[in-house]
Amino acid sequence: MSRTENPPRIAILGAGPTGLEAALAAAGAGYPFTLYEAGEAVAANVRDWGHVRLFSPWDLDVSPRARARLAERGVEVPAGDVCPTGAELVERVLASLADLPEIRPRLRLGTRVVAVGREGLLKHEEIGTAARGQRPFRLLVRDANGRESVEHADVVLDCTGSYAIPNALGDGGIPAPGELALEKDKPGALAHRIPDVDRDGAAWAGKTVLLVGAGHSAQTAARDLARLAGRRPGTRVIWSLRRETPVFEPIPNDGLPERSRLIEQAGELARGETPGLAVRTGEVVEAVGPSGNGRVRVVMRKTDGRQENVDVDRILALTGSVGDHLLYRQLQVHECYATSGPMKLAAALLGEAGGSADCLTQTSHGAETLVNPEPGFFLLGSKSYGRNTTFLMRVGWQQVAEVFGLLAEQGGESKASGIIDPP
Repeated sequence: MSRTENPPRIAILGAGPTGLEAALAAAGAGYPFTLYEAGEAVAANVRDWGHVRLFSPWDLDVSPRARARLAERGVEVPAGDVCPTGAELVERVLASLADLPEIRPRLRLGTRVVAVGREGLLKHEEIGTAARGQRPFRLLVRDANGRESVEHADVVLDCTGSYAIPNALGDGGIPAPGELALEKDKPGALAHRIPDVDRDGAAWAGKTVLLVGAGHSAQTAARDLARLAGRRPGTRVIWSLRRETPVFEPIPNDGLPERSRLIEQAGELARGETPGLAVRTGEVVEAVGPSGNGRVRVVMRKTDGRQENVDVDRILALTGSVGDHLLYRQLQVHECYATSGPMKLAAALLGEAGGSADCLTQTSHGAETLVNPEPGFFLLGSKSYGRNTTFLMRVGWQQVAEVFGLLAEQGGESKASGIIDPP
């Protein structure tokens, strides 16, 4: 049963771990909802890196709400300290959640929410007033055939994640000269996802690959490509690192052993002599373009200004990614100038050891940090952390509980529609 006479219509954007948790919560509270997923299958982003093993074990990968509901349906839910791959998480948990009778009819696969606005209002109108909350959200929706339509909601939960827009290859986070043309004119020459070298090894074997990036994704790719080079002669990997002296230091007494193992392996690769792998430090990509022999010429610039041309077959840019912020460009969302996360949450995160605290120490920072100037609009899950990389899935589940707590508390107090007034 609904908690209000006129429960809010909820639009949930993204059917990943957080979006599915939100759908479960909405169903349990009796709220009408629609779960939009741009991919042709549930949890499309997770499937994209399905071959990669998580750092976190099963006990940290399934929410109590999901575990209890699946158990009711007779679905065996994994537990313990084994770390699943992304594909295993989808197969064993997320796909089963999407198939629940309370979710399946409300799940719209192959449906992308392109933009969200307020009916009858522009971004600069009714600043900080309750009037915006009296208007429904207007969602521009595009289906798998490219047809567009407008749908409405009273509450929007943006759970679309932080994988939408890969960071640029060039120095300073902007595209290097020639980068955009390369992506357009030579598809496949520049990749932004961790390759599955077991499945797609032929696309990488025997090639010279420039790997750019130093984070966990780049470390994973460096390890996997080095293994490929070891068993497929002619494969050459150039690992370019921006810092002159990169540090690959595991967290002491790390509660996630798989993470420490990866960091240790990356450190060994960066320090040692690995056949087929060359590590270059203290340099950035200055420009890219055709080499004249069908390959890609990359201009590398050292910290002292010296430049060197390197010809490669493929570039693997694992420099991070961000969520799609253009999605809510017409809404009044207060974002952090440094992390692009919602301001209140970003400030709370930055207050913890400068934003560098270990993800295992993370908990949700309270419902008040999730509220935006735009009433009824919430960024949840990894997208809410912006460029802060310490997000853990359980934080998304806690955020969902807090938002639905707000809806329950404020749903009938100020207006029958259940829309939350701005702070």
